[in-house]
Amino acid sequence: MDTQTGWAEVRARVTALVEDRYRTRGWGPPQHPVFEPVLTATEIAEVEAQYGIELPKEYRTFLAEVGAGGPGPEFELTSLRRVDGKWAWVWEDGDPIPLDPSEPFVETEEWADQQLATLRAAGCEPTTRDKDDDYLDDYRKVFGDAADRVWHEQRDRGAILISDNGCGMTSWLIIVGPHRGELRDRNVGTNPPYIPFVDVHGNRHNFHTWYLEWLERSEREALGSWDDGSDPQ
Repeated sequence: MDTQTGWAEVRARVTALVEDRYRTRGWGPPQHPVFEPVLTATEIAEVEAQYGIELPKEYRTFLAEVGAGGPGPEFELTSLRRVDGKWAWVWEDGDPIPLDPSEPFVETEEWADQQLATLRAAGCEPTTRDKDDDYLDDYRKVFGDAADRVWHEQRDRGAILISDNGCGMTSWLIIVGPHRGELRDRNVGTNPPYIPFVDVHGNRHNFHTWYLEWLERSEREALGSWDDGSDPQ
């Protein structure tokens, strides 16, 4: 196992945060495990074979050493589970989240050109571009009832919806393309750009640095809440 990822104490630290939060609020101990079970090397290989991908090593080692889901920026990570015999990422007990690994993730600045190429390949010269530089109306003319599904699958391809940040904010882990291993922030409710997550120095996060930054911030905030007698969030 790659020890450079530094996951050794993370599971215990996050579990302690959750248990202390429950205790402070008078809820008693958590009624469910804090994390999903870890995955074996064989199970991770099954996931990669099913989707035809190699997961970024920072996320792969998290699955093996910490868990296949659990607390994370800013609320919960999506869980990687078997659903009807197939591996899939899910929210709680919801439906599997689509993942298209067939082509690279499309960065925001490249998205308009990608839509143009798709429409022209289908024999349509695009005519309607909205304020978000999208051609969804043209997609609906070409693809009919399937248009919204086709559009969203192309927009999100090559990336895993990895966590819920609240109020429609989501985090995406790129698994295919030149920026594989990086994360993007996006408000799925209002369709803004995908924005890279960066640290205080402006360096782009990978899964390891992104998760540890959240954990360290959560520990500082919890310590401050306990010191002043307030309720930790």
